[in-house]
Amino acid sequence: MASRTPAHAVVEFRGVTRVFDRGVVALDRVSFEIARGEFVFLVGPTGCGKSTCIRLLLKELEPSEGEVLIAGRRLSEIPRARIPHLRRNIGCVFQDFKLLPDRTVYENVAYALRVIGEPRSEIRRKVPDILRLVGLATKLHNYPHELSGGEQQRVSIARAFVNHPPLLLADEPTGNLDPETSLGIMQLIHRINRTGTTVIVATHDHEMVDRMRRRVIELSEGRVVRDERAGRYRPEPASRHPTVPADGGGAA
Repeated sequence: MASRTPAHAVVEFRGVTRVFDRGVVALDRVSFEIARGEFVFLVGPTGCGKSTCIRLLLKELEPSEGEVLIAGRRLSEIPRARIPHLRRNIGCVFQDFKLLPDRTVYENVAYALRVIGEPRSEIRRKVPDILRLVGLATKLHNYPHELSGGEQQRVSIARAFVNHPPLLLADEPTGNLDPETSLGIMQLIHRINRTGTTVIVATHDHEMVDRMRRRVIELSEGRVVRDERAGRYRPEPASRHPTVPADGGGAA
């Protein structure tokens, strides 16, 4: 029988090490738990292991040592044929949006439902609903090249959340956006978190981390060097940035 992590934990890393070719250590005995409904930032310099954590959760990579668990299940026990089922329960948002350039906004979001066999009637209901949530109700028939960067990221978020997955992973979601647009995107992700979805954001955006004041897990050279509630990007005694309002302005 599979070992179970505490009922409240959605994600758990247990002594996870990941070594790439030529002995490059991406993660070195990393351990942490993330509870259901938490909002967590993974921070640290380029190459510290943030994206490796995301890829391990998606089972794109396997640990060299240790265990990764989602909702109490060891990912090492999930056979290859069941990986698509795992990923259906994880929403993913990326820096480069990963939209289909020859599909409209509606079609990009609907695609995420078609691949899991959602009935057409449900697709027609869910897609407009989620586009209203992300502020793109009037952009259904636009193509990605007709949208701003912030709007494209909103489509990406809509696609990731249209099936209401229990876990949302965002890898540098504001990396290509200006500060004002970034604020709107993070407020949207915060709004999704308030529905009960667990959110993990890997980021270099120190200003946004300082504004949000959520849990911060800092990685350096593949190790966890800080795990702080209501943290900042760097452990400074004070910040000049106000916290982000739950449903404020700053639309992308």
